[in-house]
Amino acid sequence: MELALPWTSSRKVGALPAIFVTVLALTLLWDTWAVWPLKLICVFFHEISHGLAAVATGGSIGRIMLESNESGRTMAIGGSRFLVLNAGYVGSCLWGCGLILASAKTDKDRLLTAILGLFMGFITLWYVRSPFGFIFGGLVAAGLFWCSQKLSDEQNDLILKTIGGACCLYVIPDIWSDVVRSSCNSDAKMLAREYFGPKLVWGLAWIGASIAALAATLKNSR
Repeated sequence: MELALPWTSSRKVGALPAIFVTVLALTLLWDTWAVWPLKLICVFFHEISHGLAAVATGGSIGRIMLESNESGRTMAIGGSRFLVLNAGYVGSCLWGCGLILASAKTDKDRLLTAILGLFMGFITLWYVRSPFGFIFGGLVAAGLFWCSQKLSDEQNDLILKTIGGACCLYVIPDIWSDVVRSSCNSDAKMLAREYFGPKLVWGLAWIGASIAALAATLKNSR
C-alpha cells in the first residue's frame, strides 16, 4: 500500500526546485531540530567518504564515530593520507550530487531509496561504534527502507533530492565553521600542517569544487 501525501503529485519534482526549497529550509531552520537529522546524514556521508578513500587507496576502515552535536570521526588504517583527508567534504558533496542525478535520471526511486537505506544500515552495523551514531544510523536506514516500501516513486524522488541537496549545501557552512570560525583540528588544518598551504586555501578549494559539482549536476539533471 502506498501513502498519498497531500503535498506530493504524480509528477517528479525537478532538481532545481528541490534544491531551492532545500536552500530555503536550511537557511530558515538551520539551528532547529527540523533539519538536525539532515545535517547528521551529511556528517555520515562525510565520514564514510574518508573511510572509502582509505579503502580505495589500499587501506581499511577501523571505525566511525558520529555524535549528536554533528561531529564525527573516522579511524582509517593505511591508504593515502592526503586523499583520505581531502575525501570528507568533497565526498559528501559527490554523494549528494549522485543522489540528485540518479533520482532525476530514473523512475526507480523506490529502489534507490531502498539501496540507500541498506547501504547506511550496512555501514552502521559494520563500522559505526559510537552509541548515538549506531542508533541514529539504524533508525535512518530503517526509515529509508520503510519509505521505499510505503511511499510512491515521486515521494521517494523528493526524499532523495532533499538528502542530496542537503549534502551538497551543508559543505559550505560546515567548512566555514570548521576552517574559518573554529580552531579545531579540522581536515583543512591537518592538510595544512602535514602537507602545504594555509587551511583557508583548502577550505575555499573545497567550497569551489562543491559549487562546481552542484552546478554541473543541476545542468545534467534536467
